[in-house]
Amino acid sequence: MTIVVLAHANDNHTAPLKWALEQAGYKVACWAGLASAEERQASITFEENIQLTLGTHVLSPGDVVWVRRPNPAVLNPRVSEADKKFAEGEYRWFYHTIMYQLETLPVHCINKYSASRFINNKSVQILLARNCGMHVPKTLFSNSPAAVRAFLGQAGRRSICKAFFPHIWQKDNSPTVAVTETFEVTPEMLPADEVLTYAPAIYQDMVVKEFDVRMVLMGSTVYSYALRNPKGALDWRQDAGQGLVQVESIETPAEVKDAVVAFARQSGVVFGSLDFAVDEKGRWWFLEINEQGQFLWLDEFNHKPDIMGKFLAFLTAPDSSQKSIEERQSLFPSLKEYRQFEEKEPLPTEEIPSSSFVSAEP
Repeated sequence: MTIVVLAHANDNHTAPLKWALEQAGYKVACWAGLASAEERQASITFEENIQLTLGTHVLSPGDVVWVRRPNPAVLNPRVSEADKKFAEGEYRWFYHTIMYQLETLPVHCINKYSASRFINNKSVQILLARNCGMHVPKTLFSNSPAAVRAFLGQAGRRSICKAFFPHIWQKDNSPTVAVTETFEVTPEMLPADEVLTYAPAIYQDMVVKEFDVRMVLMGSTVYSYALRNPKGALDWRQDAGQGLVQVESIETPAEVKDAVVAFARQSGVVFGSLDFAVDEKGRWWFLEINEQGQFLWLDEFNHKPDIMGKFLAFLTAPDSSQKSIEERQSLFPSLKEYRQFEEKEPLPTEEIPSSSFVSAEP
């Protein structure tokens, strides 16, 4: 069995997990996505049997494919300007072909591409969460000024506004950046109607929360972590990047766990990071799921780090395994041990995403 990670080998989660897997005796192959370079080429051969090759690795029955975060296709720089649009389209369709083809092979995908594309729709998330019995704030998705003003104008309503997906603005090479954040919004804050049509947004009833929860789903098991921000910020992500968020493992209420497992079964995902807000009455309000959200940073902040070993135990568990995640997690070194290794043997410098575990992504 080979663990095939669809991401750059130096991706901020792939690098430590690849090292830990190899320390435990597993073979790991990384494929960063389609490009003209040999290590990023791919082939699907239909002869007596189907054969899918990613880079230098030929997939075999029993392989585990972790669809971490493959990079967008990179065109051959020699493609003429007149042909770039054609080449982009061919690469895009070939990528979709590969990802859907994976689901037909005797390999284990985390997550299946069809489930990933389905659940990455915010409206689908909210509908499934409600259908599975979770508390979900009243929500409006819109670029209609009239609808936005009507939603925010209801008496006694406190509302928030957030983007569909994170975005970072940076001018040229300036060190200053602007990042999308969730914020409280009132009717008086709204700009002219035309401005509201510039980009759609998500508007929700605001949950007056005691603390946030980041939950990590692994199959039918969930692990919840209370996130407490001394500043009491509405959006904890930027403060987490500055080390201002306290992380603590907590028990998941039985009814919440049952609802999340039902949600996973209906959506088809087996792994993901979910966000909840917990109010003063102890009610857990579903906010969103990112099926490949950041999670290793929890071990950086938690006094009892454990999520890295749990994920690796989940990732490598054979179908016939009778052992729980907790029973298998000791097979793998910890993130702290990786940090010690990293100090002695730093990774080579390459054009890769930031090595920080905390990002603007949910």
